[in-house]
Amino acid sequence: MIERFNEVCEDFKYCPELYTEEEIAAVEEHISEYFGDFPNVFHELVSPDIHVDIAAIPPTPEKNFYTFVTMGMGAHRMTVPKELEKYQLERAELLINMPADWNINSNDEKDYWPLRWLKIMARLPGEQETWLGWGHTVPAGEPFAENTKLECMLLVSPVPFKDGAEKCILPDGDAIVFYQMIPIYEEEMNFKLDNDAEELLQMFDDDMFEYVKIDRRNVCEGR
Repeated sequence: MIERFNEVCEDFKYCPELYTEEEIAAVEEHISEYFGDFPNVFHELVSPDIHVDIAAIPPTPEKNFYTFVTMGMGAHRMTVPKELEKYQLERAELLINMPADWNINSNDEKDYWPLRWLKIMARLPGEQETWLGWGHTVPAGEPFAENTKLECMLLVSPVPFKDGAEKCILPDGDAIVFYQMIPIYEEEMNFKLDNDAEELLQMFDDDMFEYVKIDRRNVCEGR
């Protein structure tokens, strides 16, 4: 895959940032170990900046939900504040959990928006010369699709997985941090901005972090 993209790059003005073969192998192994085997991958056909494939991990008896994980965001080093550089937060991948009956083969926006937002969020640091980390929120400006009123993304450490899922150590000692995307309402994002992410998280039910419930109650409605 890496060689194919390097060849294609010669014909274009811009080339995507890519993992080395050793790095992508480590990332894939980490995903399999902590999130599950992924028989299907949504391969990106056009990659102007980074190449973002998405691993699709099907439901299991233990984890009855889909998990979608980006593979490629971490090839780009984000612009992290200098005081945080010692924590190795420059490189990241994202995931989102969806219900077991989610239609993963549909291109209709009411089904596709979780995948679209994985790609949007993965590209945001490079496009905006910024970074994404724990507790960060990103607004869409409107509901993600017609079937939900959720319209912002909150990043947290992966919750319904075993310890160690949050960080992949690469062969050279560098690290890839994994963040779970939690869709939230605008009022919830505003509450987080006025207070902090920890206070907002304490308001959620425990099962909130298992998988996305597109019609869940708004914990900040009326505040």
